Amino acid sequence: MSNDRVTMRQLTHEPRTVFERLQHERRLVITNGGRVVGILTPPDPDEQQLDDWAAAGEAPADWRTRQQGLQSFLAAAPVRTATASEPVGSAAILADREDTDR
Repeated sequence: MSNDRVTMRQLTHEPRTVFERLQHERRLVITNGGRVVGILTPPDPDEQQLDDWAAAGEAPADWRTRQQGLQSFLAAAPVRTATASEPVGSAAILADREDTDR
């Protein structure tokens, strides 16, 4: 049995021990009868920070909804690729400035 596995029995009878392990491991695989039934992951520190900022009024309270909207937009946004003759990166910005200045 892999070291990152926790049985349902351990989770229900020793939850404190399981969650203490989770603080030190990236994830724990939950098994029942040797079959994987779930995965526990620790909270994302960036998300925790945003939650704290939202609670203090320093970030929008609906930041999670906004983030989901942005992720949906990015997933559906058309991809634009540059042709071989097109300038990219800084060269594209400089070319745009030159065209705008004329």
